[in-house]
Amino acid sequence: MSNVKKLLASALMATLVSSAVLPSVSASEVKPSVSVAAQKADDYGFNLDHPFTDVGSRYEDAVAFLYDAEIINGKTATSFGTNHNLTRGDAAVILANTLGLDTDNAPDAGFKDLNSRVAGSVNALADAGIVSGKTADTFGTSDPLSRGAMAKFLSLSFELEAYAEQTPFSDVGGVFAPYIEALYGAGITTGKTETSYGTHTNITRGDFANLLYRSIMFMIDNVYLPYAESVTSISSTSFSITLKEAAPEDYTAGNIWDMFMVDIELEDGSSIYVNPSSISLSPDRKVLTVNHASYDLAGKSGTIWVDNEISVDFNYMN
Repeated sequence: MSNVKKLLASALMATLVSSAVLPSVSASEVKPSVSVAAQKADDYGFNLDHPFTDVGSRYEDAVAFLYDAEIINGKTATSFGTNHNLTRGDAAVILANTLGLDTDNAPDAGFKDLNSRVAGSVNALADAGIVSGKTADTFGTSDPLSRGAMAKFLSLSFELEAYAEQTPFSDVGGVFAPYIEALYGAGITTGKTETSYGTHTNITRGDFANLLYRSIMFMIDNVYLPYAESVTSISSTSFSITLKEAAPEDYTAGNIWDMFMVDIELEDGSSIYVNPSSISLSPDRKVLTVNHASYDLAGKSGTIWVDNEISVDFNYMN
């Protein structure tokens, strides 16, 4: 699994766990369509509510989901700016939030037109190979984002290139063609009309919200997210996490560990960051065993938390 998919899966897991109670839904039960995506968002426990007065029914589910997931904000406290053009800088901030990128420590991409609000996001996305500048030293922070560039941003963010299919659009060509074909093949876009994608048209904040929402729903259906059923303290230097479903064969123990949030909370209220010395999966791929010999819990008591939901108490005072 690539670094971007690991980041996306981790970000989705963190968002879903912190915002909702997760049901067990297999990919075969849900297809990535707008109406089903709305039902699935509701199933995941999102409030599907927002404070904006300028969001019509066409954008309601997407804006509410993204707002509740703390991925987007409005132009003002009560206005989302649905019909306003989305700037490249704002798109970068939204995507970095979606992917959970490290915007504080990303290397400088060399763009001279970044303000403090967007710099970390643009640098992190550039470091991940998702965005590039309009020139070598200009990102185009305040410029409107075109639908073609939007396709590139989303396709690379969600690694959709493998889903590419030939489109019926007569205005698709050039550098953006493979990315538009990827969105079309994944069922995320159907174009402005049956024969026009609107490659060079500026995208509005409402349309971007819809396409980002569909992309997230598509990935929830197609990226494996491990859910913990229970956690067991084995010894002062190891514990195990039992998964609700067996992990796919192409996921390593390390991949799965990276998608969990684990916190060891000691009786005195302090917390320990778990840095495993080794991680392994059981033969049935349902139990993840974590060894942390570098930090021995002997002489301590507390609680092991997984995704802020599943926990087990331990006591190695004696």
